Amino acid sequence: HQDQMADIRRAYLNIVKATKLRGGNHNNHSITICEGTGHVGVGSVVGSGNARIAAELGADVVLVANGGLGSTFDELELNRALCLQYGVAIAGVVINKVQPDKYDQTREYLRKAIDQMWKGPNGEPAPPILGVVPDRPYLGCPALADVESTFGTVLLSGSDHRYRHYDVGSNVQGRSIGMSMITTDLAAFLRTMQRQDGDSRTIFICHVTRDDVILGFLAEYRRKTRRGIPFQSALVICTGCDDGGGNKSDIELSPEVCDMIRDAGPAGPPVLRAPGYSPADAAKHIRTMTPKFNANDERRVTKATEHYEPFIDFDLLIDRTTYASDIAA
Repeated sequence: HQDQMADIRRAYLNIVKATKLRGGNHNNHSITICEGTGHVGVGSVVGSGNARIAAELGADVVLVANGGLGSTFDELELNRALCLQYGVAIAGVVINKVQPDKYDQTREYLRKAIDQMWKGPNGEPAPPILGVVPDRPYLGCPALADVESTFGTVLLSGSDHRYRHYDVGSNVQGRSIGMSMITTDLAAFLRTMQRQDGDSRTIFICHVTRDDVILGFLAEYRRKTRRGIPFQSALVICTGCDDGGGNKSDIELSPEVCDMIRDAGPAGPPVLRAPGYSPADAAKHIRTMTPKFNANDERRVTKATEHYEPFIDFDLLIDRTTYASDIAA
């Protein structure tokens, strides 16, 4: 583990030196951000947990937890305990994805709990709450690029729409929003699509054996395009097959149908395969995936920046952060 930690520290110091050379002073590129994965104990199984790495680098930690009351504080307390064990300074806390109707209650409760429970042994003040951010569901909606990554595949058509987002969560009745697994006949599927207006976005999921559904999807795209109606839905074609005895295999998409999909081109309707997945498994993976930020997804990055910036005190964060040059020295 010592060699691993040495490699991490060496890489970190290389970044610090590079930012120092580019910036030249504390006003430019003076902060190095090390993103931890999961809670502060992640990586402990190989002796390189987040808390230990922060200690090795002399880095301060910002604890981030999703909004709530008791469970949120419990989560923060567990992370704080490991930071204390390794002597890591906590710069502050950010509470993320808070229900808007419980925003004030959450902020006040956690502020009081942290102030009372996290004071130092000699009366030192507790780390501050740097920000409380209300939830914005759009930021958690996957783009088709996320769906591609989940299934290890690429769009057969419609690649121009790779960063189009879909709300695939569930409403209070448990019915899917923005996602539909096709189990009906072609006529019923077409009626569903024809009821959609130009703003509707649905990820339809079908099995590769449903050539009728696939061709119907392409035909409805062309019909709406001819009428000048925007078409924003996508189709996921699942190729997985289970013989009922636990033996799984793949059924290939027919070359003829595949050619028809590809002929729609990058500007056409988004269609992709989910190799090895049944429609039910594919729907589950899409609904439970965690969308990742992508630098090319400019709309989501911009919306995230606009949403988070007003709710986080970045000046206070910088004031409570050790300068990289202090560590590098």
